[in-house]
Amino acid sequence: MPGTLRRWVYARPIEDDTLRLEQFALVEAAVPELSDGEALVRVKLVNIHSSTRARMARGLTALGETDFSNYACAQVIASRDPAFREGDVIACQAGWQDYQVIRGQDGPVHYAPPQELVKALNGTNSQWCYVFRPAMVKMWPAEVLMEMFGTSGMTAYFGLRECGPIVPRDRVAVAGATGSVGSIAAQLAKIAGAYVVGFAGGAERCRWVVETLGLDACLDYRADDFEEQLKAAFPAGVDVFSDGIGGVLTETVTREMNRGGRLFAYGSAAAFYAERLDAGPGARPTLRRAFGLTDGIEARLKERNIKSEAWIVDAFYHERLKAEDDLSRQLISGALKPINTVAEGFESLPQAIVDLYQKGRSGKLQVRFHPD
Repeated sequence: MPGTLRRWVYARPIEDDTLRLEQFALVEAAVPELSDGEALVRVKLVNIHSSTRARMARGLTALGETDFSNYACAQVIASRDPAFREGDVIACQAGWQDYQVIRGQDGPVHYAPPQELVKALNGTNSQWCYVFRPAMVKMWPAEVLMEMFGTSGMTAYFGLRECGPIVPRDRVAVAGATGSVGSIAAQLAKIAGAYVVGFAGGAERCRWVVETLGLDACLDYRADDFEEQLKAAFPAGVDVFSDGIGGVLTETVTREMNRGGRLFAYGSAAAFYAERLDAGPGARPTLRRAFGLTDGIEARLKERNIKSEAWIVDAFYHERLKAEDDLSRQLISGALKPINTVAEGFESLPQAIVDLYQKGRSGKLQVRFHPD
């Protein structure tokens, strides 16, 4: 049992919306004694979310505190909680720290409580906290468990299902094709036999998309002639649009969508990665508005009878095991590739988060605290 844990905290306010290493400080704390209903976990790996900077800037991560909303893969090393046994490998929410006390009865951080079916499946009160099946742990390393079988893979899987079935005649546009969800959604659409075009920033990243993901084409959304390239890539229009970006790109692509098409909106990366953060809404926006579906876009969707989906993936987590099985089969066959960028070592976390907003990367950004 460790006597102390290490924790990165948000140490200094962000200035000019630019995240720097000085925003982070390393502290040590005593590992608390476990009470009934608690378990101690060793955090193996954490996913870094695109909203990390915004959470810090807007006070959701308080000064002097860590961000406890990260999705993590961890191993139980001691337990007084019936939901967990020593040795279990689990998914949970965790701070920027190498050990953490968790409770199966705790609800999720920054999310609404899960459905009763999800609670029954997980055996906990959080949709993000559950024990991985032993076979899954044997088959896949932590980075794949938390990317392909975490929120990224699940969002892509259920998103395309709800906008599906995707069939060979479909013409599919995928925004953020180098990103954690987009890279998986693009592959799944291609596996279904559809014509798939991704969008990425810059010629090099577009080349990576085509060569690595096997898409039919990839367009540089920053290009001056992007609209012309889009029309040329989709001469018969867009049938399905997977969009985690929002902003101008959403406005542009929806203009090319066909009547009776399908739009899957799952994020707002354009806002999270912008050089300057907006002030944040005075009131909590609807999910559709947060994902970039403006009044003008909503009117276009209605006029063209375009089915549109905007949700957080835990709405489908009662079906998580089937999704894990289906995605596993595609991985085993080689048709689906896990795409992630892993920074090694607990000490690398601040630099990894800073680099998230300054450098390109492929797939989910993750930091490995402890090797398997």
